[in-house]
Amino acid sequence: MKRTLSIFCDESGDIGALSPHSPYYIVTLVFHDQDNPIDDAVAHLETAMENEEVARSEPIHTAPLIRREHPYRNLDLRTRKRVFSHLEAFMRHCAITTRSFVIDKRIYSSGQELVERLAREMGAFVTDNLEFFQSFDQVIVYYDQGQKEVSKTLRTIFGVAFYGAEFRTVRPVDYRLFQVADLICTLELIDRKLKDGRLSSSEVAFFGRAKSIRRNYLKHLARIRR
Repeated sequence: MKRTLSIFCDESGDIGALSPHSPYYIVTLVFHDQDNPIDDAVAHLETAMENEEVARSEPIHTAPLIRREHPYRNLDLRTRKRVFSHLEAFMRHCAITTRSFVIDKRIYSSGQELVERLAREMGAFVTDNLEFFQSFDQVIVYYDQGQKEVSKTLRTIFGVAFYGAEFRTVRPVDYRLFQVADLICTLELIDRKLKDGRLSSSEVAFFGRAKSIRRNYLKHLARIRR
């Protein structure tokens, strides 16, 4: 039977100039073996979102969820935290793995240096995990084309490594695993900011103390990192 690997990609931050509130650029890949169905987990998440009265026409986007920005301005803290937890629980109940590339823009000051670093790290990761990737007959990469540099890097790395790799432009609302990639970008950023002692007031209000963040979120993320 033909085995297919889905790869969902999302990023946090931008490749532009360094700003004090955004010192990291993060690209996350989520890997899903299509032999492991997630239909039940998706259905459970859909029901949870209906109960929270969160529109199905909107993807769950975690950064504005934390900061109470559009489209979550009318949701109180308790509801926003439940929405976040529903998506995090969905992540835990899906048979997925993930890898994030976290680049410190304070070190790689130019956009070109950052892109080159991303390409080196992603290429090394694929080489180190070649046996895993080559166990599949087909690789499909899903990305929303949000940043052309990321799109080019994905096509270069996976297009060269895997003959016939397919690249699909995705609408975030259509794929819950793409929304999981967004969630993981946020958790990786929170992990780095915890280490730097730089959590914002909105992040502290949303997540609580460092011990709670590590116990409730980061330990689960650690289990699925490749």
